[in-house]
Amino acid sequence: MIYAYGIRNGELFTATGPAAEGELPQAVWIDVVNPTPDDDKRLLGRLGIDIPTQDEMKEIEPSSRLYEEGGALYMTALLTWNAEKDPQNTPVAFVITPKHLVTVRYEEPQPFRSFIARCTKQPKQITSSTFAFVGFMEVIVDRAADLLERCGAELDAVSADIFRQAPSSKAVHLRARADLEGVIRRIGRQYDLASKVRESLVSLGRAVAFFHHAASSWMEGDAEVRIKTVERDIRALAEHDTYLSQKTNFLLDATLGLISNDQNKVIKIFSVVAVIFLPPTLVASIYGMNFKLMPELAWYLGYPMSLALMVLSAILPYLYFKKRGWL
Repeated sequence: MIYAYGIRNGELFTATGPAAEGELPQAVWIDVVNPTPDDDKRLLGRLGIDIPTQDEMKEIEPSSRLYEEGGALYMTALLTWNAEKDPQNTPVAFVITPKHLVTVRYEEPQPFRSFIARCTKQPKQITSSTFAFVGFMEVIVDRAADLLERCGAELDAVSADIFRQAPSSKAVHLRARADLEGVIRRIGRQYDLASKVRESLVSLGRAVAFFHHAASSWMEGDAEVRIKTVERDIRALAEHDTYLSQKTNFLLDATLGLISNDQNKVIKIFSVVAVIFLPPTLVASIYGMNFKLMPELAWYLGYPMSLALMVLSAILPYLYFKKRGWL
């Protein structure tokens, strides 16, 4: 499906489907969604632009993502979409000529809806292909910043849950420790989101740098100043994303440490109990032997003495462990 956007009488006009074909020469931004071979032929015939295929957009080498052909700049970047449920990166191709900006996509990333809404309110955003591309990059960077802000807020909440003061109630304490497994899943989701955004920012940084260098002769007005600002914002967001990734690793290590510490406490209790009951078991084993010559068996106070000996042999290790701070 082809969507054409342009300025007519100072207002934004939109054409979709068959009607868009006639508007292609006047349109500034042409958005191609799930293109068919017929769509490719229409763009090639009307604008002389041969859009890349989906397989070509998935290529990872820079020479396949950033190149110039037939007077047009071809750039492929990754955009994060479906961030609220299952973050994924989808390739989006940007084909720019001095007159047209063509985007090719197969998903519905949020920046497309945001940019359309911005153009509706401010039609001057697409007075030229250069302004359209720069404005689009600004929207994409804003979206990436929003995702990282949300990721940072969630990690702060996770940090508060991990390092909060231990509850006084044992039942509440055990329930809180059981929630640590859920905390690991929360950390994993935020790490996945941060890694997807970082991958997107790296591809955007390369595309913007390529555009800035290759389209310098097309720049008009404040486009060059704005594109430099976009480059700085991408670098700043990439650094912030690195910090968030490091924070997720720290929180994951801390959570695993708490889980391991709780498990060690349980094992320690079993070990102490085993050591406490070992001496009484030894005493009971000795007097449970069936030897004929055991003088204590004939004593009147032999049985109470053996019981007292077992209790004493259990109390002494307990007091020793308590004194050493092992309990």
